[in-house]
Amino acid sequence: MPTDTFTNEAIDINSLPKYEEISLKKPHSNYWKIICINLILTFLVIGITAVLLFFFNEKIQPHALIIVGIYVVVTIVTVLLFYVSFKKRGYAIRTKDVIYKSGIIAESTTIVPLDRIQHIELNEGFFSRMFNLGSLQIFTASGQTGHLHIAGIPIDEAKSIRDLLLNKLELLETPEIETKLKVNE
Repeated sequence: MPTDTFTNEAIDINSLPKYEEISLKKPHSNYWKIICINLILTFLVIGITAVLLFFFNEKIQPHALIIVGIYVVVTIVTVLLFYVSFKKRGYAIRTKDVIYKSGIIAESTTIVPLDRIQHIELNEGFFSRMFNLGSLQIFTASGQTGHLHIAGIPIDEAKSIRDLLLNKLELLETPEIETKLKVNE
């Protein structure tokens, strides 16, 4: 009877692959237009609400100039933050995982192994359809923190990525199914 010896050798950290060196694909440039449309609509609703408050509430009318100034500054800062965030986003599909990077102040890189993916959704919003873009929602076994939402992908490319990942998932599941079938025979 063979005896297994337990080993637990240290890994040379410097020899590990560096995900930072992976070339990430950026969202399509038309996705910035969708972000702008959404920002315009949001700030339009806020602006209309503020105008209605000025019109119907005499107590805040003397502070209108300050409120308008704050509104303009918040709008400019928000647009700048969204633009920088847009420029920092990127994704890569590799043979064993999916990488997604985002964030400005707190930069986040999520790497999802293919064997952790539960299912994939392809979403096309109203404005996304206008610009022929879609987004992939990748759900993982690790719960909400491992989910990925990659937006701004040309719809044909998003469909190809979805199909590729689904095919890879089927290949990952096949050995398990074959093993179960052999055990049951």
